[in-house]
Amino acid sequence: MPEIKASKENCLCDFTFDFYWQHQGSRLNPDQTVCNLSFRKLVEALRRGETVRIFGDAGSRLGSSMGVDLMRLGGKGGPIESTGNVMVDGDVGSRMGISMLRGAIYVSGRIDLPMGNVIEVECDLTGYRKFVSITEALEKSTPVLEPNLLDQNGLVINDGLLRDTICARNCTEKATYLRGNAGMSTGILMRSGLIEVSGDTERNTGVLMRGGRMIVRGSTGDFTGAEMRGGEIFVEGSAGCFACAGMLGGAIYARDGKPLPPAMAHPLSPSERSEVAKMLEQSQLYAMMYRKFSI
Repeated sequence: MPEIKASKENCLCDFTFDFYWQHQGSRLNPDQTVCNLSFRKLVEALRRGETVRIFGDAGSRLGSSMGVDLMRLGGKGGPIESTGNVMVDGDVGSRMGISMLRGAIYVSGRIDLPMGNVIEVECDLTGYRKFVSITEALEKSTPVLEPNLLDQNGLVINDGLLRDTICARNCTEKATYLRGNAGMSTGILMRSGLIEVSGDTERNTGVLMRGGRMIVRGSTGDFTGAEMRGGEIFVEGSAGCFACAGMLGGAIYARDGKPLPPAMAHPLSPSERSEVAKMLEQSQLYAMMYRKFSI
């Protein structure tokens, strides 16, 4: 079992190495060591199915994209089913499990908000809390702890915790109902299913979305639908500025927003107006106030 003593280092067990393909080592050197173990060695151990144990406090972005065979780093995409676990004997910083897909994270101490794409499940180790990815819980129907609820139809998140990247890479037809607000990048790389958020979402909602549907009962932050490829996003309020940046497909339906060219705001067809009224539970008359943002 690889073991390290941590002092709030960021990006431990981060499969992206803080998005290495963007910074090329300027922010994080994968071969930098913590207690004689490099960031790369920790990830390699998890990929082999080993457990990584961290004594002390971990910083932010622990386990980012954990369990993902990233194409940007030479992988084939999709989950690494053999992914191991992380055990933290201490506290964890914010954004734990951003875009996480497989494996589990055990934490003995406090976890800062926002969290990532993780949800608490029954723990098999005394003195720890156990978290798995929301996406895996949906795929494998993993029981979750109350006040959250998972059944054959999908997941209801009632715990009021702010999370980023909810349902990252989801490919199931199941629905996720979030009671409250969501953080950034809700539905990133989503391929199927439904996400319904009863409040607002932060920036990058639906970024890189491939399919499925999202309903936001409030408003979204800027860059809604950035690099979107498919699917539909229904926003009851505003879709923010810079919507549809780099969009190649899909559509956003919102009362107002500022799309980036070549995307434009289009009036709704009769069938689209009926769909907006249905999805947002509005009258046909009120749905006439909405626009479709697409290329």
